[in-house]
Amino acid sequence: MSTYIEIPPWHEPLTFRAFPDLGLGPVAPHRHKEIEIIQAVAGAIRIGVAGRVVQLNAGDIFLIASGQPHYFLPAPNSLRNVYQFDLGVFDTQAMQRSVSDLARLFTTRRPCSQDWPRATVAAFNRVLNALFAAAQDPLNRLAVLGHLYLLLDLLDQAVPPCAAPAGDDGAALRAKTAMQQLNTIYDYIDDHYESEITLTGIASVLGFNPQYFARFFKKNTGTTFGRFLTDYRLMKACFLLVDSDDPMPIVAATCGFGSVKTFHHAFKAYMGVAPLSYRHRMHQAATDAQA
Repeated sequence: MSTYIEIPPWHEPLTFRAFPDLGLGPVAPHRHKEIEIIQAVAGAIRIGVAGRVVQLNAGDIFLIASGQPHYFLPAPNSLRNVYQFDLGVFDTQAMQRSVSDLARLFTTRRPCSQDWPRATVAAFNRVLNALFAAAQDPLNRLAVLGHLYLLLDLLDQAVPPCAAPAGDDGAALRAKTAMQQLNTIYDYIDDHYESEITLTGIASVLGFNPQYFARFFKKNTGTTFGRFLTDYRLMKACFLLVDSDDPMPIVAATCGFGSVKTFHHAFKAYMGVAPLSYRHRMHQAATDAQA
């Protein structure tokens, strides 16, 4: 899936920021060299990462490594705290570890706290909460740094490592092949979501029959292809509703929905608000932010 490079703005000398996100709009596929930690505070949050869609509930944490492509689907009635920082914020000389060593920690530990021991999740959340509070005061840099070091220590000492393939080269090769096949599907969706995409048609892209493809997609992403396609179209619709004044029939057609009625029903079922009301709400939020 095509991604863009995000360059976070640093308003302070410290290359760190923490901010809340209500999940009203989607976040397009992107990547950045900074580490990102997502802390689910309320509601359900869905992240597209590593070829699958992960759902976080309140109290869950997700680690996004440097350069890892990811995106967020709209998550109405949710709240997440987002933490971003450059690994250069750490004194690697004093730690006797290189930046690449630190970066490797985030690629060799299990990224989702649903796979961590309860005590580790509780400790990580406590430090994140303290870090978020400290970040609200731009002069509180020492406290911010202290909590970042605590997070790094927890990651190193308490977060379980990623499951190893136990020397099974065949399993590793199959996993790599599946990822490549999923990327092919994601790119196809990105190029053709405006048009009708049938299960038979998408399966033929990989040379699969529809039944096998449906099982393959569900096994490797945790969701059905139909659900994923609808979510992706809704993400595109959210952008179009905010960034254009196109009428609903144009938005529906551009995002691949067969009719305005189908689009309206799907959008309201997921977002909890009608498309036109969502546009008004987002425009009002932008106006209030500029005031």
